[in-house]
Amino acid sequence: MARFPWILWFIWKARNEKVFNGKTILPPDTVQQATREEEEWRVAQVLIDHNPNQETNTQDHETYESNSHLPRCQVDASWVKDSTIAGGGCVFELEPGNYIYGSFGIEQVLSPLHAEFHILLCAMKTALQFGFSSMSFQSDCLQLVKLINEEEEWPSLDSEWNDLDHTRSIFTEFSLSFIARNHNVRANILVKGARSQNSIFSHVNSLIPMWLAHKANFFVSN
Repeated sequence: MARFPWILWFIWKARNEKVFNGKTILPPDTVQQATREEEEWRVAQVLIDHNPNQETNTQDHETYESNSHLPRCQVDASWVKDSTIAGGGCVFELEPGNYIYGSFGIEQVLSPLHAEFHILLCAMKTALQFGFSSMSFQSDCLQLVKLINEEEEWPSLDSEWNDLDHTRSIFTEFSLSFIARNHNVRANILVKGARSQNSIFSHVNSLIPMWLAHKANFFVSN
């Protein structure tokens, strides 16, 4: 019920996109976006409650985010019902301003959470292939972060758990933390572009994929 107002709001935003921009946003995407926004808002309220006297300075916070927890990898996934493909993206920041971009198209999985889980695994294996055995991973999927850090039981993910445990054991240092969606914009753009390819593929490079060339200025400026 807590998400109900958010869903209504995103239905209204989807309606405006359709009327004014001719863009169709599918209902599952609307619900997924509303769920993410509600989760981020709820987490933000918890943080405010714990720090009632802390002044918020967005610019300073972003500066801190860009220079902390390096090397790090931010991940994201996109899942749409009735699609045959799920999209994924990851952005490795090895040192300030030094990025490696990963985008993935994978076979459709059972749920958005399964997609987030699979893309995290792709990012972990990619990090190891590049020789990075120490990595701080970040995701804007709060459910995924809690599931892994608290080792919650999720029967439909049993087979993936074995793969994750084995892969995680190879790292000398491994962490997974939650970040707000507005700090995961690069990975989110990669995700949307990856799913739009509607094919199974893997692209990891310091260069932005050609099909995202029109977003190049955004990547550089953000």
